[in-house]
Amino acid sequence: MSSPSATDLVAAVSASKAGDPLRLVTVIVPGSGARRDVTCALARHGGSANTRVLTLDDAVDLLAAPALAPRVLLPYPLLEASIEQILDEAPGLFADVADQAMTAQALAGASFELTSYRNPAVEAPTKLVGEMLRIHRIATVIHAENHYLRHEAYAVALAQLERLGEIIVYLPTPADTASARLLAAMQERGTTVDNTDVTFGSLVIHASDADDEARAVSRVVRAHIADGIPGHRIGIFYGSREPYLRLLHEHLAAGDIAFAAPECHGLADRPVARSLIALLTLNPAELSRRDLLAALAERALKRPELNSEPISQSRLERLTREEVPLVGGTDWDRLASVSVDKKYHRQALATHAFVVSLRSALLAIAATTSWYDTSVAIADLIADHFVPPKGEQSTADHKALASIVSALADLDGVAPSPSITRIADALVARFQSTTRYVGESSAAVSVGPLSEGAGRDLEVSILVGAAEGIIPDRRRADPLLPVELTGRTPADDIDHDHRLWNLTLAAGQSHRIISFPRGSLRGGAEKVPSRWLLPTMEHLAGHPVGVVDWQKDTATTPLIVTIESFDSAIQKVDSRIGTSAASATEWRQRALAAVPARRRQDVLPDPVITNGMELRSDRLNGRFSRFNGNVSSVRNLLRYFDDAVSPTPLESWVASPYKFFFEHILRVRVLIDPDAAAEINALAKGTIIHSILENYIQTVIDGEEPSLDRLLTVADRELLTAHASAPGWLPQLWDKDRAAIRDDLVVWFQHDAADQADGWAPALVERKFGDDEATITIAGGVVKFRGSIDRVDINCDGRVRVTDYKSGQSKSYADLTLDSPTDGGLKFQLPVYGLFARTLGTDVTSRYWFITSKGGFDQVGYPLTDTVVDVLIDDISLIHAAITGGYFPPRTPDTHWSDDLLELVGTRGLERAWANLENVPELDAYLQKYER
Repeated sequence: MSSPSATDLVAAVSASKAGDPLRLVTVIVPGSGARRDVTCALARHGGSANTRVLTLDDAVDLLAAPALAPRVLLPYPLLEASIEQILDEAPGLFADVADQAMTAQALAGASFELTSYRNPAVEAPTKLVGEMLRIHRIATVIHAENHYLRHEAYAVALAQLERLGEIIVYLPTPADTASARLLAAMQERGTTVDNTDVTFGSLVIHASDADDEARAVSRVVRAHIADGIPGHRIGIFYGSREPYLRLLHEHLAAGDIAFAAPECHGLADRPVARSLIALLTLNPAELSRRDLLAALAERALKRPELNSEPISQSRLERLTREEVPLVGGTDWDRLASVSVDKKYHRQALATHAFVVSLRSALLAIAATTSWYDTSVAIADLIADHFVPPKGEQSTADHKALASIVSALADLDGVAPSPSITRIADALVARFQSTTRYVGESSAAVSVGPLSEGAGRDLEVSILVGAAEGIIPDRRRADPLLPVELTGRTPADDIDHDHRLWNLTLAAGQSHRIISFPRGSLRGGAEKVPSRWLLPTMEHLAGHPVGVVDWQKDTATTPLIVTIESFDSAIQKVDSRIGTSAASATEWRQRALAAVPARRRQDVLPDPVITNGMELRSDRLNGRFSRFNGNVSSVRNLLRYFDDAVSPTPLESWVASPYKFFFEHILRVRVLIDPDAAAEINALAKGTIIHSILENYIQTVIDGEEPSLDRLLTVADRELLTAHASAPGWLPQLWDKDRAAIRDDLVVWFQHDAADQADGWAPALVERKFGDDEATITIAGGVVKFRGSIDRVDINCDGRVRVTDYKSGQSKSYADLTLDSPTDGGLKFQLPVYGLFARTLGTDVTSRYWFITSKGGFDQVGYPLTDTVVDVLIDDISLIHAAITGGYFPPRTPDTHWSDDLLELVGTRGLERAWANLENVPELDAYLQKYER
């Protein structure tokens, strides 16, 4: 250690051992990082023999723990549990909020802080403080037999200071009144080595936000390591854990810089802990499908198994969304009744067995009446339903989880009886308090809070987040802990943090770097430099710096670095923070930024980046390529027309060729979430009505007389089946829709009776056709059609009529006439169905029948003539040529309805790409016909 205070410390230890090298000396240091550095420094200077380097807490535990044994220090979780018990039995002033977890947490936090004070009291307390003190006294007395409080430990330590031998207090930084009192006694008994000199930073960096700030710090660290400074001689310290700890983890890791730091994502963020909490918050009786599958997606839970192999997540989604749609509750039992002939029968049974087992385990936890039983039941749940750990991280997580679950048994007699809410809260509190460290501190860059920087021996000390409101953070008086009770004001806390700032800054012997953000990652008002940073900025600038005009006042100061933006930092290398890039990604970005945009595609030998740039360029510049729907280079793979095709997908190609490519070439589809809709949608309504009419008309074809009663009987059966397969529909809305469907059927029956009076009789229903039953010949070959006709009627005079039911409105079909039989190439069902009907007779008419009050029971249709067929041939020829040619431009459907598939792909991006496609020869025919 080479700082003046460190030199004084070494001298003080040597003086204490004068004439007796083995004399016991205890050095009290401000933190664990300082403890390690001081120990190493003393070893280098021959002063480590019989010298103990301890933090204040270490010293208290060393002196008090043996004297107070077998009692142990009261841990926070037990204190919070006892306060929950008090709130349950005698909530007093907190009766209205006693059941809120936040209430117990706030009181426990205040009570835990008061454990450092003997008999805390205040004259004329407020009702709030008085109630808090009442609960504090009861809660701590409960544990008196087996646990001691911090103030007892302080008292014992104070009485046994002679056991520490010669005491040297190095850079005292008391955090509260109790520790200040003990430190003062140590200083009075021994020697104090302190540093009260004013220390200035040697470099200041300000960036657009915390992310750019952390990226710049990574560059600085790489530069110093490149200059030969070992990683363990560099420290980065933050005033606010969020967002700095996470950002430093990301950017240091991206820069391949070894670092030692607290985990930014602790046990509470791990899949095993998240999954356990997710299960406990499920209602076992309901067992929501969506929530259960979300928990399974964490991959910490075992999935249902078939032949000793877990069923895939995607398979479970298809099973429970599409094949057996369910929401939860008794819906799960439908899996057990899947018929044997269904290909998903065994998967359904396995999933049902899994749900039954899991539900039983969760009900067992909910039924426990003691915390011991709760602990055992949760342990059983983990053993039976969680994937065994694999790998170091997973093993450590399971071990920590097992320890926490086992410790729940200690809450018996302390906490209220367990409930699911209390169990989950207890686990979450323990998960969040479980903090581990990553990295090897002896060989890596240190990362930690400001408190870890005080007293360190470093070459480079870096303080991040030095903006007002972050360092120092905003302090407000705690109504539960007034200054009259603790003897400490918010100003005292700020003074304490300011001392940590100075000591941490002074830890850097060669370089003291301070950074801050000008803005927030979430937007909002601009930030200004911390009040503690302004002296350094004035020192570096050589003149006063205003808190408002600081940017103008420091614009020409060489040692105050401005990072304008992420983009500018990529394109302009600043030697003051190092010429090295912050990461491999930034190296690539710099290489790309160094050349004009049009020459960037060949700069990097990275196919992913090259393809990405080509995609962006093609879409931006309107080049019709594989990235916006032109797959003509592999058109030999497009075999869509080798088999019979349905007219409806061809209509979808006209509306959106890109969507057609996804759905019918790549066969991508979006699964419907059964509980996403609270009521029946138009598509489902049409399907139900079609099914009702199919079954009813079949009875007429089979010889039954037309009957409204029979129609409504069929309707009731089909409606019941439909409702069972759509558990998300709300009963009250379904009752309304069901009644509307039945009312429409009554009116439809009257229209159908009039048709029969005109000599029409149904001959076929839901007639499927294909192969050579409906074909046309075009320039590209023969196109075979397939489909399913809702209904074919034959008149007593021999005329044939094909009917396609529609349950919506008729206005979008108003332009469908004999002169425009495909509505300008948009609708092909009627002429295609008419082609099939010609196998039944020569006089064929095709019609759409709008069979609901919404459609007014209108009819739109025309006779099938040779002219109609010629129009169909012309329209299909264009579509056939485009599809077989590999042309699927990114046009989106002209509709106000949302489209789940295109939303996933990116509707706005497709719209921009389509707008940029101009003067593309391959699309001339399509644009001439369909661009409106």
